[in-house]
Amino acid sequence: MNTHASGERPHRKKWLRGLLVLTVLLLAGATAAIASARVAGRGFAGHGFCKQGMMRDMVEFRIHRALKEVNATEEQEQKILAVFENELAKHKELATTHEEWHLKVRAALSGDTVDRAALEAIRVQAIQKADERSKDLVKSVAEAAEVLTPAQRRQLADRFEKRFE
Repeated sequence: MNTHASGERPHRKKWLRGLLVLTVLLLAGATAAIASARVAGRGFAGHGFCKQGMMRDMVEFRIHRALKEVNATEEQEQKILAVFENELAKHKELATTHEEWHLKVRAALSGDTVDRAALEAIRVQAIQKADERSKDLVKSVAEAAEVLTPAQRRQLADRFEKRFE
């Protein structure tokens, strides 16, 4: 058996690195797509991209394209789409919270004095919400990854690694 001085097998180390890259890239991609989606018809980055389910269509397209490359079954694709549909629904729920924070920040900054305590309270709330959402997103990425076979996950990891070389 071929091992390094550390006792770890080289192919295992490469596979773990690839899986880590895949997880990080899926997490980053999903986070960017979801975080930048705007709700209430205002669009994606101000360009109307989220209107009438366009954000959902974009996510579905990207997932479909990636899964096609690893020969995922229709059943696998539907399960993974359901996971990310849930993520999109959670993101949409944040719209009211974001609007409230925006109004609070505006009030804290537009008074006769800057309300530093209010700004700090908003920051703490935002960090807590971001932590909650990132935990949800990691859970969703893991759920989606578990739908795939180990070979499919390795193929995706290799695909993403090559993309960023």
